[in-house]
Amino acid sequence: MKKLICVLAAICCIAAAIPVHAENSRAACVLEMQTGDVVYEKNSVERLPMASTTKIMTCITALDNSQLTDVVTVSHNAAITEGSSAYIEEGNQLSMYDMLFGLMLNSGNDAAVAIAEHISGSVDAFVELMNQKADEIGAKNTHFTNPNGLPDPDHYTTAYDLAVITRYAMQNQTFREIVGTIDFNGLIINTGGVLPFHNHNRLLSEYPGCIGVKTGYTDAAGRCLVTAATRDEVTLIAVTLNDNDDWNDHKAMLDEYFPEYSAKCVVHAGDSAPYSDYDAVYAQDFYAALRSNADPKIKVRLKIPSKLNFPVAKGEKIGYAEFVIDNEVIGTVDVCSANDIYEAMSFGERFKKRMRHLWNMVLL
Repeated sequence: MKKLICVLAAICCIAAAIPVHAENSRAACVLEMQTGDVVYEKNSVERLPMASTTKIMTCITALDNSQLTDVVTVSHNAAITEGSSAYIEEGNQLSMYDMLFGLMLNSGNDAAVAIAEHISGSVDAFVELMNQKADEIGAKNTHFTNPNGLPDPDHYTTAYDLAVITRYAMQNQTFREIVGTIDFNGLIINTGGVLPFHNHNRLLSEYPGCIGVKTGYTDAAGRCLVTAATRDEVTLIAVTLNDNDDWNDHKAMLDEYFPEYSAKCVVHAGDSAPYSDYDAVYAQDFYAALRSNADPKIKVRLKIPSKLNFPVAKGEKIGYAEFVIDNEVIGTVDVCSANDIYEAMSFGERFKKRMRHLWNMVLL
């Protein structure tokens, strides 16, 4: 009997030590942005509807396949789209840049259709681009049938896939700017009118460090939420699907897992880059997000053309550096010339410099 009690007590202790989050959700996932490591998951590979979080893929597909200065003309078909709206009307003309704010802040189903028709000529053709991108970036359990998230049995994702899609999207600076904006006024080019767009994401103002990204709701999908937040140079992406307490669940998940990471400064802006031909420096600081007590080997791979276009001014970008852990690129930083270079070095000068570089590497 005593043994049974001890075993039960041990099981209870183990269960108590395992954090339980997003209890009200059907599925959840937390991803570390830089490496893509899964920090927490709950039913994370179950295929589920995702409502307007669909628009994360709509937005990044548009950014990958258009110019921000494109003029998008709203069709009748787009203007009458049901559901949440950017309140665009047939014949309105907005820049792609402004239309994307209507898509992501107002969660405009009408804006999604207008964008799709502008880029691909039809919604179906645009959806093909969305599905191609999902497959390309590793979201293998995702399938889109529309660009807005309206219910369809064949329109689904998983919590993990949605985190992967968001990780890809958040690497685009324009995407980050849009989803991190609370209010924006869109200009109707052909009338001079203004459309006020307001972000539905409460965590932008309620959770310190929140930088986006998207809410969603339909009766079929329930409440869906994707959040990205940064703390001390570490960024986490949290996803919940069908969660009626998503705001609080996201706060709890982020608070739980931020302490598991710390940021290590790998290089500082102005540090010398290991380029053997000319003197070069890193243009920015670079921090690696590492699990607590982890100290992996971080390698640097320089990507600089074999021939530079001379003259090269001091501070001019000549390439970039990749930072690699276990053959996976975790980030990049621009590499600039440390001084003015007016002409290419002779073969002899280059040979001597490379030998000195190799000797210094041996001494290290």
